[in-house]
Amino acid sequence: KSIACKRDKIFTLDNLLLLIRTFITSCDKYSEDIDLVQISSGPIKPILSRLGEVLDFLPGKVVKQKRYNNTMLFRMESEIPPVVPIRLKVEINCFEHFSELELVKVPFSIQNSWFSGNTELTTYALEELLGTKLRALYQRKKGRDLFDLYKALSITEVDPKVIIRCYKRYMDFSVSKPPTYKQFIQNMESKMIDPDFMEDMENLIHADETYDIREAYEIVKEKIIDRLIE
Repeated sequence: KSIACKRDKIFTLDNLLLLIRTFITSCDKYSEDIDLVQISSGPIKPILSRLGEVLDFLPGKVVKQKRYNNTMLFRMESEIPPVVPIRLKVEINCFEHFSELELVKVPFSIQNSWFSGNTELTTYALEELLGTKLRALYQRKKGRDLFDLYKALSITEVDPKVIIRCYKRYMDFSVSKPPTYKQFIQNMESKMIDPDFMEDMENLIHADETYDIREAYEIVKEKIIDRLIE
């Protein structure tokens, strides 16, 4: 079950899996997205309807439906000066109804001025999350993917071999011809000189966080990417 909060209640949504960073508790990177996965195949309309009910206190809702994913986008203004436009995106992956490793339950709690509560969230094992993150690192031009891999390697005990195993499962599922080690390296070398990739984290990283993207790449390459050649 996944969690959504509304005023004084916690609502659970069957058949959704929440992709969250509960394994890494430090607030080192800001995110404006809530990523969900539909655990088993089925109609998505009832889920979207229920999510809409749970989040009806948020303004400016726009629903975008595609074949493999559905998105709810909310636009509003920040409550703390300086007032700026902000958004929240809730995205549901409706295509990958599988997991390479066993799903896990992780504790989750909320404590703030308008709501407090706790529950257990269903998510992937950390290595599986990082396997999908490695795929994202190759497939899109977002420096945040490199940051997440680097951060996980820096402060958690993960098994790179299992990460690669999960990466290969998801890459095999999404493309007919997975990239070779050489193609992955060429892909990363081009990104490491691309301003969009290199500057992606500038507005997301916490002010107190020290981060060197080139150092991060060398660590991720040595510990994970270079294993693709095996």
